[in-house]
Amino acid sequence: MLLVARLCFAAAVLVLAAPPARAQSNPLLGAWTIEYQRGLSNENGEITPIMGKGRLEVVQKGDSLIATLSAAGPSDGPARPPIRLAGVFSGPGATFIGTSSARVNMNGEEQIIPSTMSWALRANGDAIDGTMTRTIPGHEVGGAPSPVKGTRDK
Repeated sequence: MLLVARLCFAAAVLVLAAPPARAQSNPLLGAWTIEYQRGLSNENGEITPIMGKGRLEVVQKGDSLIATLSAAGPSDGPARPPIRLAGVFSGPGATFIGTSSARVNMNGEEQIIPSTMSWALRANGDAIDGTMTRTIPGHEVGGAPSPVKGTRDK
């Protein structure tokens, strides 16, 4: 019985001494300055991407990743509120999902409607890249993945 108790104690010490899975070693953790497609312009049937910059901060909470995207505001308007993204580990990177609002102007009528974003990101040292896919219910525009790239903030 004493041997079993010692083995259980030794196993508990090993478990407590072992680092948590994926703790602080995940290369995506930290703050990044990123460039991404923040929207699309459709004028007379010609669709043009609208590029934007922002700060993406990734933290780990338990076995999940939480990211906050603070987009730089357009030069002609106010900054948008930060967007929270929930992420899960996916191979060498992570996949994040978030919701925001999209401004849609159809035939001169402007609407604000919800949109869903899916970010597939991976880090390599101080560089981050991947894709972002935005879907807007009832609209075909915006469903194709667009590139994301950036560098770690120092």
